Amino acid sequence: MEAGRFRPVYYFFGAEEYRIKEAEKTLSKMFLGSRSPATNHVIISASKTKTVDILTELSVIPMMGERQVFTITDIQSLTPKDVEKIIGLLDPPDPNRVVILTSPVTKIPRKKTKMYTLLTGKTSAVEFGRLTGNMSERKVRFMLHERQIDIDADALEILVKLGGGNMGGLISEVNKLIDYVGEGGRITRDEIALVSSDYQAFEIYELAENIAAREIDRALAILGFLMRKGERASSLLFWIGEHFIGVYLAKNGKPVRMGNRDMSWKYRKHVSLFTNSQLENIIELTAQADLDLRSNIKPERVILEKLIIGILAECDQKSPHGQKNWGRKAGF
Repeated sequence: MEAGRFRPVYYFFGAEEYRIKEAEKTLSKMFLGSRSPATNHVIISASKTKTVDILTELSVIPMMGERQVFTITDIQSLTPKDVEKIIGLLDPPDPNRVVILTSPVTKIPRKKTKMYTLLTGKTSAVEFGRLTGNMSERKVRFMLHERQIDIDADALEILVKLGGGNMGGLISEVNKLIDYVGEGGRITRDEIALVSSDYQAFEIYELAENIAAREIDRALAILGFLMRKGERASSLLFWIGEHFIGVYLAKNGKPVRMGNRDMSWKYRKHVSLFTNSQLENIIELTAQADLDLRSNIKPERVILEKLIIGILAECDQKSPHGQKNWGRKAGF
């Protein structure tokens, strides 16, 4: 594209909708140049527009070489036959027109279907996956370097985890921190705790992560910290349960959904630490702790501490690599 060479038809799809939108805007800007995107970029919803009307729109040849970009969203809502008609209308390609087809993340055709084969085989298909940890880190460093802002290593790690591979969320968090520390400033874990709306969620995630990693001292310390800050025991128990259910689903090849996002990547590093039987027993222990909380047994913190110790005991009993002497280390 930088060399001025454009394909007639693109298909943008994948888990990262923010990046798809950015790619669509960038392509449109580069192709149209100084022309107005308001009048030369036409967006059509395939789920709300009849195929015949889409074909009519595309059949109109731009006057006097005027360049145009067409984006057809929800392309998967059409039949393969209708998609073939649209693609067929664009052959031979018109050098003054680019067509972008897109699918929302929740409705991407399955890879073995005729629709997926058609869309990826007859177009210039680009899949936009979630950012990897390294990609997220590079993005953060680039944004901060432009403002001459330094960041501590542990703060950078937290930001990457908070972003969760989502470009839009990551940029939003970094911009808030830039505004807070100012040009030439420094970002530490303390600034993230003050500014980021998701920092408390990070601490809760870290609690569940340390339990899964069998780091009992760290897990009990985080538990105490969160409860002193006023976090409810029922909320902490919910996230502990969610974490182990996530590990169980990821271990068995099932998606772990949070809204429209598949968050399986968060749990994969713990998959090899547990058997299915262990995870099922841990989920049962969590359900028993939930029953104890609902029964108004006090103090609530002891219920959660008992759950953490029970999880570690379950792992030690059945895993040759389990962490021994957990009772002595925890002071029980």
